[in-house]
Amino acid sequence: LHLVGAQPAGACIELIAHNALTMLIGGHSESAGSHLHVSRREGVRTGLRCRLMRNVTRGVRFAGVLAATVLIVSACSSETSTAPTSVAPTAALPTTAAPTTTAPPTTTTAPTTTTAPATTAAPATTTAATAIAPYTSAIYSDPAHWICRGDMVDICDKSYPLTQVAADGTATAVPYAVAADPPIDCFYVYPTSSGDPTYNSDLTADSEIGVTQYQAARFDQVCKMYVPVYRSVTIAGLFGKAPGNLADGWAIAYADVLDAWRSYLVNDNHGRPVVIISHSQGSFHVQRLLREEIDPNPAERKLIISAILPGTSFQVAKGSDLGGDTQHMPLCRRNDQFGCIITFQSYRADVPPLVGAPFGKPGATTDSACTNPANLAGGPGTLDNAFAAGDWILSDPALRAKVTTSLVDLPGLVTAECTVTADGYHYLAITVNADPADPRADDIPGDGTPNWGLHTIDLNVTQETLIQLVREQSAAYLAANGS
Repeated sequence: LHLVGAQPAGACIELIAHNALTMLIGGHSESAGSHLHVSRREGVRTGLRCRLMRNVTRGVRFAGVLAATVLIVSACSSETSTAPTSVAPTAALPTTAAPTTTAPPTTTTAPTTTTAPATTAAPATTTAATAIAPYTSAIYSDPAHWICRGDMVDICDKSYPLTQVAADGTATAVPYAVAADPPIDCFYVYPTSSGDPTYNSDLTADSEIGVTQYQAARFDQVCKMYVPVYRSVTIAGLFGKAPGNLADGWAIAYADVLDAWRSYLVNDNHGRPVVIISHSQGSFHVQRLLREEIDPNPAERKLIISAILPGTSFQVAKGSDLGGDTQHMPLCRRNDQFGCIITFQSYRADVPPLVGAPFGKPGATTDSACTNPANLAGGPGTLDNAFAAGDWILSDPALRAKVTTSLVDLPGLVTAECTVTADGYHYLAITVNADPADPRADDIPGDGTPNWGLHTIDLNVTQETLIQLVREQSAAYLAANGS
């Protein structure tokens, strides 16, 4: 295990979001979910404490392939301790703006004369070529630098079924069909997930594959997936365990994301509508991509069904759905709206972000944004999820045995609502509707290092809701554009 930070006596280390730990093949384990996101809140979380170490040794099969956990570093109290400690990154994450330098290393510099025109309108149909200048990437013209592509057979062409577990313990398999010829694309930018020892990762996908499976591959039910490998800031870089600095590291990572987007747009998109999906570090880069590349460019903007970027601090003008990071693409407020932004950061309703939280932070003259996937118009809504299955879900072994998938949805258990703290931090407040009288779990895993909230499960506590939302948004887009 790659342990980052001090290990207090009698404590176990939770590695729960933004590095990746490739698991040994070991068949389906009834505790498969526990190693992914072991819940820890004030040292006690309903029997979900300190299971990571023993479950790692047992291994897990995630949908029949080697899985990787999505990691952040936090400390979990021992079986007797109630005063856990935690490890925070040594570098502050960017908030409302990324570093201004974007040049990647000179050996992989993309052409500098291919910026898309900012004044050319896209065609009315979704199949005609967009008015965007030719572009060739030295990196992303090579399929080896993509985890998923629409013209490859890869992990985004597989089935990742889940089971709905009702409050009474009834398990119902949910039909899963990979879209055979979807009319839309999805472009996904993963979070911090590299275990490479350098400040920035290399261009070989390792742990990034498992993160893609867990967060994004299930969108293959509605779109063709495109997932570039980019030189992200690694967990070692983020936590001060590798030489380098965040400004330069962030610039290298963003330059790759921009390069990959331009390569995809010119050579693979062919005028098809696209949903952008990201998380955490990926969302910070997509936030900048929207601000500097897509939103100012009508030809690119025309193609966007929506951009889904949880785990960041997306900015809007105070009291508005526009005017911060984007001037033309508003926040999404209806399920049939397109060309808009879905963004949120998940915290427990009773543990809101405090001043200094890396997500949901307001700007000096702008507000951070929050859109509730379960109720875009505002107010509370019930989320459908895709959690990793495990013995935490049901107390009865006989009922657990009926859950045969690696993922579960827990209908009615989680309610969400966008709210704001007195200090201006907008966030998605998560409430668990516990019922101690039923056999189903009374809590969910996912707590990370203090003041990061439920960041580790942003895209899992909302996943089924988001997939359905993409279905509805894409249908509206295609109907409006005659496709």
